[in-house]
Amino acid sequence: MKNVFLCLVVLLPTTILFADGERAVDHAPIGVMGDHFHKKGESMISLRHIKMYMAGNLVGSKDVSDGQIIELPNPYQMGNMPSKLSVVPQNMEMDMTMLGMMYAPSDSLTIMGMGMFMGKEMKLNTYKGMMDRALLGTFNSSSFDLSEFSVSALIKLRKTENSRWHAQLGIQKSVGKENTSGEVLTPMNTTQSIILPYGMQSGDKSTALISALTYVTTRENWVFGGQLRMKSNISEDKWHFGNSLSPTGWLQRELSSKTSVSLRLTYSHQYPINGRNNLIMAPVQTANPNNYGGKTFKLGTGLNQLFKIFPGDHADRFGLEVSYPIYQNLNGPQMKSGLSIQLGYQKSF
Repeated sequence: MKNVFLCLVVLLPTTILFADGERAVDHAPIGVMGDHFHKKGESMISLRHIKMYMAGNLVGSKDVSDGQIIELPNPYQMGNMPSKLSVVPQNMEMDMTMLGMMYAPSDSLTIMGMGMFMGKEMKLNTYKGMMDRALLGTFNSSSFDLSEFSVSALIKLRKTENSRWHAQLGIQKSVGKENTSGEVLTPMNTTQSIILPYGMQSGDKSTALISALTYVTTRENWVFGGQLRMKSNISEDKWHFGNSLSPTGWLQRELSSKTSVSLRLTYSHQYPINGRNNLIMAPVQTANPNNYGGKTFKLGTGLNQLFKIFPGDHADRFGLEVSYPIYQNLNGPQMKSGLSIQLGYQKSF
């Protein structure tokens, strides 16, 4: 992050010659997907990277300790497996890198495609399965893979001098592995290779319908925007991550034509996992499909900055958004979300 801000300091004074009327507030905060459409013949490429941190556990909205979690029953107890949960997630880091492209065959229609790579790393504690339930040790699990592709149509509904409405309709296909294995420390104090729980998988092989409705209005140096986004699975393999509903609203302030700052509030409601892989049955909360999803409010602050780096009539656009949950009510026990940082670059042609 230090290097990012150093680059901003160096580039901010650069003399910029933009396309007529191009402003930093023309685009929403970088964390909003499908926020704008293009004129006929225009195209855009984008690159985004998201870093998310998670730590600690919740049941509903209440913090729970390792000691409380290992007193909960193991719903998949078989043979010598402990009757209670014995492995507890401690913290997790997720990295998502998204490459996107947009093209407008007409003023009313913009086509958008995106591919995403996802990497995850989790630290977990293992406790004895019986008796004194002492801590045996800590281990890490990880995964990395191409996660998903999506293709969408952005349809202009109405545009005036100061406002615009548009809809999004598309298909998202999960292509990431759903059976990634890893070495774990068992409650018997041995190491074993197992299929990792759902949260460590890069995909679920499902196909989902993406839909959204976006409204943006401009008042002098201020911009207000809102978006309602939904993801609904229409086909699945053995299981799939739950459907989701996510309204978000943002306020942007233009500091100059090339710089804007933003504040954004997002509500997310995700349903539990639907279905189950019968081979995922470790004595850990993440092996239970019911321990996924929930309701979260996040508050984010962002920066949009225009530069002139590469050739072309249009500016190079840099976006930064940092968000943090202000309320979580999770289907648990479940690891709670923490800080999220998103960086993005966009270039129109």
